[in-house]
Amino acid sequence: MCPLLEIGGWQIPAYNFCALLAAIIGCALALPALRRAGLGRAQAIALLLIMIPAFLIGSRLWNVVVNPGNYLGGLKWHSLRWAGLSFYGGALGAGTALIIAAWQWDLSPWAGLDAMTVPGGVAFCLARLGCFLNGCCAGRATSGPLGVVFPSKAGYQQVLSEWMPFLSASRAVHPTQLYELAGAALGLPLVFWLVKRLHLQQGASFLLYTAWFSAVRLAVLPLRALTYPDIIKTVVYPLLYVIVILLGIAIVLRRARTKKQP
Repeated sequence: MCPLLEIGGWQIPAYNFCALLAAIIGCALALPALRRAGLGRAQAIALLLIMIPAFLIGSRLWNVVVNPGNYLGGLKWHSLRWAGLSFYGGALGAGTALIIAAWQWDLSPWAGLDAMTVPGGVAFCLARLGCFLNGCCAGRATSGPLGVVFPSKAGYQQVLSEWMPFLSASRAVHPTQLYELAGAALGLPLVFWLVKRLHLQQGASFLLYTAWFSAVRLAVLPLRALTYPDIIKTVVYPLLYVIVILLGIAIVLRRARTKKQP
C-alpha cells in the first residue's frame, strides 16, 4: 500500500495516478478495437470523448442513489473529485452513449460492446490497483491468511473514522480490491477462449464477461465494508448481479440457437 507515489521527484496520489492510467490505457486499447468494429478514426475518437464523461456522470449519479450518506459531508453530487463513483453506473452511462452512437453511425451495437470489453476490463483492474494502493474500498476485518493491514497513514485513518468506524488501522482486513482485480483479470482470457471455442456470435464476449464480472462482484460482496444502506447491500446489489448474470447467459444462448436455425 502506498497512497503517494514518488515519480520524478513529484508525489502523486496513487489512486488518481492509476485512474488516469486506466483511462489512457483503456482508450489506447479501445481506439483500434472500435476501428476493427467498423468505425473510422474520427468516429472512434469522438465516441471515446463522449463515453468518458458519460461514464463519470453515470457513476456519480448511481452512487448518489445507492449511497446517499456519502453526500452528507463535504462531497457533493456535482463535485469533480474522483470519489463517490460506482462502476455499474459508469458502465451504464458509457454503454448508453455507445449504443446511441452505434445507431447514428450504422454500427452493430454488439460489435461496439465487444470492442469495449477488453479496454473496460483492463481499466477496471488498474483502477482497483489504485484503490489498493490508496487504502480505500477495503473489506471487512478478518483473521484469515489473506488479511492485509493498511498503513497507519493520516488519510487512511480519516477514511476509517468517517466510512468504516468499526475498523481500526491496525486490524487486518480483506483486500477486496485485489479479489475483484484478480477475478476481472482472470475472466478476460476465459471468456474469449469460450467465445472462440463455441464460435459464438457478436456480443457474446461482452455478455459473458459482464456475467462473469457480476459473479465476481456477487462473490466478493459479503466481504466488502460498504457504507451503503442495508437494503442496497442485502437486496438491491445481489438482485442486480443475479439478474445481469442470468440475462447475459440467456441472451447468449438465445442468439446461439438463432444462429443454428436455417
